[in-house]
Amino acid sequence: MKAKTVFTSLLLLSMLSWGTAASAQSQDVKPASQGSFISKLNAMLSQMTDEQKAFARANWLVAPTEYKSTNSHPSAFMISPNPAPDTQQTFECAGCSSAYLLRFYGADADGVKLFHQPTFPCKHDEGAYPRCFKALFEEQYAGYTTDYFTGTTDDLKDAVSQGIPAIVLLFSPRGLHYVPVVGYDETHFYIQDSVEDYRNAPGNKDYNRVVDIPTFDKLWNIPLESCQRLFVIVKRAPSGSPE
Repeated sequence: MKAKTVFTSLLLLSMLSWGTAASAQSQDVKPASQGSFISKLNAMLSQMTDEQKAFARANWLVAPTEYKSTNSHPSAFMISPNPAPDTQQTFECAGCSSAYLLRFYGADADGVKLFHQPTFPCKHDEGAYPRCFKALFEEQYAGYTTDYFTGTTDDLKDAVSQGIPAIVLLFSPRGLHYVPVVGYDETHFYIQDSVEDYRNAPGNKDYNRVVDIPTFDKLWNIPLESCQRLFVIVKRAPSGSPE
């Protein structure tokens, strides 16, 4: 990866997650909006100090691997029961997504509190770098493995159909945002979103946000290396116990 692409990617992640202060008027992110967002980050690149760049690079990402789909997943699948999501207050989507998986595996965890603990890894002022999930689950908890994948919407369906929520990285109108995907059918993905303004499915205990697949793919198709169609799978070994 070229140095400029690396640092642009790092700077892009410095805006994870945007928080609830700005209301989301639409789930759609037009290509022009993506382009202007990345252009703005390129303009900001020169303001990063060498120390900031070194920290960002060290906390960036375990390179995703191509997901190997079995292509045998059902046409529709919902992980149920699954935990109720936290509601983030500012920039805690990485903490909320992490806590969601911890609760899924039986631990007692609050995403906002988790994110604001001094030990939450790979954190910066407005979010956390993607490596945070591997650092948290494999270095601070026992019995977990964390894998980073890239793939198609069919690959994501295949992963979710294994019965484990997948953490995905999506465009939002104000930046990037981590969310757990908990289900799908032939036309939509189903999400437990920690941003209240994005919740468009009130009354559903297994999900609070529904996104049609073409829109989801647009939000997921972040045109930067190591971010494009990224999803994270956290597994706990049968012998592992939540801590």
